[in-house]
Amino acid sequence: MSTKRRTTAEKIAEVQARKAKLQEYSKRLLQMQKTEERRERNKRVKRRGEYIENLIDGAGAMTDDKFYRLIENALKRANIQPPAPKSEKTPAPSVSESEGVVDLE
Repeated sequence: MSTKRRTTAEKIAEVQARKAKLQEYSKRLLQMQKTEERRERNKRVKRRGEYIENLIDGAGAMTDDKFYRLIENALKRANIQPPAPKSEKTPAPSVSESEGVVDLE
C-alpha cells in the first residue's frame, strides 16, 4: 500500500486554505453575535419604551420633543443627569431649569 507524500508547498497551500475557511467562519460567527446582540437590545428598548408609555398618560400621542422634555424634567427632579444623545438622528432637547413643568397639551 503506497501513500503519496505531500510536498511542503502542498502542505502550505492546504494550511492556507484552512486558514481562509476559518477566517470566513469567524466573520460569520461575529456577524451572528452582532445580530443577536442587536435583537436583544431592540427587545429591551421596546419593552422599556412600552413600560414608560404605559406609565405616562398620553405618551403615545406626544411629539418626540414633548416626550424628551417630560423625561428630562422627571430625571432632573429625581436628581439624575440624563445621558447625552449618542447620535444626531434623535437629538434630545435640553431643558433649562427655568422651563419647569412641560405642558402636555
